[in-house]
Amino acid sequence: MNHLRWPLFLAAALFSCQLSAQTQFINRNDLLGPDKHFSGVAIAVLDMNGDGLDDIARMDQGFYLTVAYQTAPNQSFVSSSGIDMDNGSQWGMCAGDLDNNGFPDVLTGGAYDGIKIAMANTGGTAFDLLTLTGPGTFVQGVNFADINNDGWLDAFVCHDDGASRIFGNDGAGNLVYQPLWIDLATVPASDNSGNYGSVWSDVDNDGDLDLYIAHCRQGVSSPTNPTRINQLFLNNGDGTYTQDVTNASGLRIGAQSWTADFGDIDNDGDFDCFITNHDVTSQLLENDGAGHFTDITIAAGLKDSVTGTPIQGVFRDFDNDGYVDILVAGSRSHLFHNNGDKTFSRKSGLFDNNDIESFALGDLNHDGFQDIYAGYAEIFTDPSNTPDVLWLNTGNDNHYFGLNLRGVQSNRNAVGAKVILYSELGAQVREVRAGESYGIMNSMQIHFGLGQISAIDSVLVFWPSGIVDTLKQGLALDQYLTVEEGGCVIPQVTAFSTGSTVICSGEEVTLFVTDAYKQYLWSTGDTTATITVGDEGNYSVTVTTNEGCSTASSVVRITVDPVEIPAITAIGDSVFCAGGFVELVSSAASAWQWNTGDTTQSIVITEPGSYYVTTQGLCDQFESAAIEVTVLDSPVPLTMNDTVLLQTPATLTANGGQVNWYDAPVGGNLLFTGDTFMTGPLTADMTYWASATTVYDQPNEFVGMVNHQGSTIGDPQVNGAIYFDCLTPFRLSKVKVYADIAAERKIDLLNTFGQVIQTKTVFIPSGSSVIDLGFDVPVGQNLSLETDAQENIVGLGTYGPQLYRSSQSVMYPYTIPNVVRLTSSPFGLNRYYYFFNWEIDYYEHTCTSDRVPVSAVVDTINGTSMPGWAQGLSVYPNPGNGAVTVAFGDFEGGDLNISLLDVRGARLSALHKEQAAGEGALYLDFTAVPKGMYWLELATRSGVVRRKLVLH
Repeated sequence: MNHLRWPLFLAAALFSCQLSAQTQFINRNDLLGPDKHFSGVAIAVLDMNGDGLDDIARMDQGFYLTVAYQTAPNQSFVSSSGIDMDNGSQWGMCAGDLDNNGFPDVLTGGAYDGIKIAMANTGGTAFDLLTLTGPGTFVQGVNFADINNDGWLDAFVCHDDGASRIFGNDGAGNLVYQPLWIDLATVPASDNSGNYGSVWSDVDNDGDLDLYIAHCRQGVSSPTNPTRINQLFLNNGDGTYTQDVTNASGLRIGAQSWTADFGDIDNDGDFDCFITNHDVTSQLLENDGAGHFTDITIAAGLKDSVTGTPIQGVFRDFDNDGYVDILVAGSRSHLFHNNGDKTFSRKSGLFDNNDIESFALGDLNHDGFQDIYAGYAEIFTDPSNTPDVLWLNTGNDNHYFGLNLRGVQSNRNAVGAKVILYSELGAQVREVRAGESYGIMNSMQIHFGLGQISAIDSVLVFWPSGIVDTLKQGLALDQYLTVEEGGCVIPQVTAFSTGSTVICSGEEVTLFVTDAYKQYLWSTGDTTATITVGDEGNYSVTVTTNEGCSTASSVVRITVDPVEIPAITAIGDSVFCAGGFVELVSSAASAWQWNTGDTTQSIVITEPGSYYVTTQGLCDQFESAAIEVTVLDSPVPLTMNDTVLLQTPATLTANGGQVNWYDAPVGGNLLFTGDTFMTGPLTADMTYWASATTVYDQPNEFVGMVNHQGSTIGDPQVNGAIYFDCLTPFRLSKVKVYADIAAERKIDLLNTFGQVIQTKTVFIPSGSSVIDLGFDVPVGQNLSLETDAQENIVGLGTYGPQLYRSSQSVMYPYTIPNVVRLTSSPFGLNRYYYFFNWEIDYYEHTCTSDRVPVSAVVDTINGTSMPGWAQGLSVYPNPGNGAVTVAFGDFEGGDLNISLLDVRGARLSALHKEQAAGEGALYLDFTAVPKGMYWLELATRSGVVRRKLVLH
């Protein structure tokens, strides 16, 4: 490094370090819409439509390419329709404007599945897919770079199993295989394999692009094996390249290196190097300004700081303090903050403490801070069950400065351009790259964090063509400028509206930009300074200055007749027992009109019925879906009092559900559960209280596609899912599946945040079968039912579960009103994955009635004349089945008349018996008597005794 170039370096570093703020990120997936995305390793962030805003190009399940377009800061992204880049997860991805039509094209590749290009049409509204002609390739890192500096982007593709591939641009946007452009052979000779991460950068600071390849070769243990030695190819400036075989650079490293990145850690105007390694510590190397590197890993505090298996490592200034930080991802993720003195400190507590596996970087809310679009694939490129996350940088009060570069003689994206910004922080240097680290693409915007400085001295732009533009005017802090090769500089252009951008039919809004320009070309085709529009859509204008410089404005989104259907949320269960209630709450609106007549945002419901609300939207009234409220009866039990003699137990009865007996009308003690309650011997009247509990069990229902339809062939590397909303808790009892292969599968239920909340491993035979799940499903949106990809790999050898999915007659949503709604799959509305004919088991509802009094009356008049032998009398079992024992403690002896009476006192049967005096027993058979309550009467010359007898 050149330590003498900037004497203010040390003071500036300390100044910035003192003022730097803690970097934080917030999950803003809400800006991307409700659909979850599951990326592999390959992700891209760049401006895909030329409006100066970074967009997200991502491949769901690793191959289904869509673009999420940024519309305005912190506003919802607009997603494009998708295109299948293949049917398996891709390993590498980069983007750039191959045909110089103003819209980037996307290159991807996987394991010997062809190198594909999605070519953007002339309007950037769609892609045409083509496959390059060339040898089979196990694609790893990929880049676009103008290798022969003819003004057209070429492609470089790392190959795991042999020499990397170069494809030259023919000047019309077509890529042609060029194996002779650079001699990529290792020294000493080998099979030239192990090419993992590649980066094109001006390593030796001589003004042209050099190539560095990080090498890793599994199964090769020696660090001197050429397949493990990183390669540096220095650009000779005449279209030829020379490999550094003597290690003059210090970059011929024999570790198992996965990636390399170049960035200026100390603002001295040259690129230092960070390398992720798998077998030894990852390394930070310092550039002396001429391309000679010294390992400063230990001094920087980074020795053994990178843990796990790193597969991405990139320099970016995340806190805008003016010094590039290092972000690492893989099996573990780390953010190392640049302290401004060539040392780094690990930042903790980021990203909800979840490890990011891969990422792409850019300014995704146009606030001047670097954001992260994170993927959570399994190492290395198998999409996991964790959805991608848009992590927006919360920022601080540090300043920034940014450039959007547009080549004229150079390639349109200015890939390979180098920019140096001079200020009291030193000489900060950045490059435009297309494809970095391991198969990812970061923003092509030039971004400088500036800490707390007050002014920029100058900015130099070194174009690939050799043109150098010096900028000294208009360099205000906290802005993005568009710079066209040759010196055209246009500040960021913002399109405005005269009023609200949400209007009703028949209304119009005027769009304009504040400054005057020579020419205007709106996306509508209009060429006036202002336009008036009344149709829904995205609007922007390309302006041209008097100097002939052109740039596109920000996008204004016009919404016409917004659909504002209210949603009702039930606070509590909408099925409840009599005496209960549920609160129904409408979504926000200017006014509410319930079908009950209420005009408040929420209402309390105690009666059964169907309830809905009408709200006033901007342009119309909207009626919600109805929510059904069910009130379950809680009938009191039917009871029977009892009258007994003194010192005799009473038998009290009640019917209706499960009967509980208490000694108080409220609270008190639970005495007994059952229809018949026998008290102890009574000496006075007593009152007891009975309640009835009724259990309601709703019959099971079914939802979802009943049977498989369409092709049985699905990609074995795709792990599909069903996304659904749960409106009322239920148990997912069973589902039907169709299997190619008999094997165990692990079924996972995921919540809104992509976390597994229930799981079950089941053996699924080949063919059709119904499997028991028994998942308790909570209320929530965007839940997911899917299989565990890692278990699939272990048990089946494939990422997917090899279960059938429907490709025909799929008609989302599948709904049980107010209970569940199956909404979509990871691949949209035309695929139904794996789980057919869901059986929904509803939870029981238990309703308990009010307590009612039941009386036990003691007959003191008759009780005083009871015969003496009654004191030792017992009748059992009672209640019983009719086989009755009558036991005497001290019978008087002689005649005993035995009668069975009904509850009204009518005599049903009679028996005369001589019973011996003293202790004894007799046995009576009433098993043929119908169930019910009866009186058993025993009479002798000294008196009559009755006992209540219950037969069941």
